[in-house]
Amino acid sequence: MNLIQFSCLEELEGKKMIEVEVKAHANDFNDVKVKLNEIGAERTGLEHQKDVYFNAPDRDFAETDEALRIREIPDESGKRIILTYKGAKMDEVSKTRKEIEVDVSDTENMTAILENLGFRAAARVEKKRVIYTFNEAVISLDEVLNVGKFVEIEMEAQEGEDFSHARDEIFDLFKKLGIEDGFERRSYLELMGVHQ
Repeated sequence: MNLIQFSCLEELEGKKMIEVEVKAHANDFNDVKVKLNEIGAERTGLEHQKDVYFNAPDRDFAETDEALRIREIPDESGKRIILTYKGAKMDEVSKTRKEIEVDVSDTENMTAILENLGFRAAARVEKKRVIYTFNEAVISLDEVLNVGKFVEIEMEAQEGEDFSHARDEIFDLFKKLGIEDGFERRSYLELMGVHQ
């Protein structure tokens, strides 16, 4: 049985990848959905994500701007479980960062492994996410419990290469969606007032 599979965010054809991401506050999604349809974006999914974030025994992720989480996404076959590490943000205007993901088969045992290594659960984040794709971009309409509504757009870039082109494409796409302000670099944890 294959228990762990590496995500394409970490490696695509032998190349390390980073996640180029920008999000913005949204009052509602009605206008955004209309514009997504107008530009030809394709709705590709609806997810109810449950995340548990962990803090390391040897450093404070709130200070180092890192994150480690276990995400559960229920689906037709049960649920997908993903362990994700996110590095520190790489610029001052986006949430671009190195991201490494692995699929795991058992939330309880993965949590037990982390806890036995000294990691501790720091916070939980729950959200409903409607997913669209447009060219190389993934657009998420997130409704985060106790935080609010957000539009998040992400693309991938190769690690070590200039990611400004992808970031510029993301901001251009926000303009097409009628969003030119309300951008947010803080994580959902920070917006909840949680310090890992």
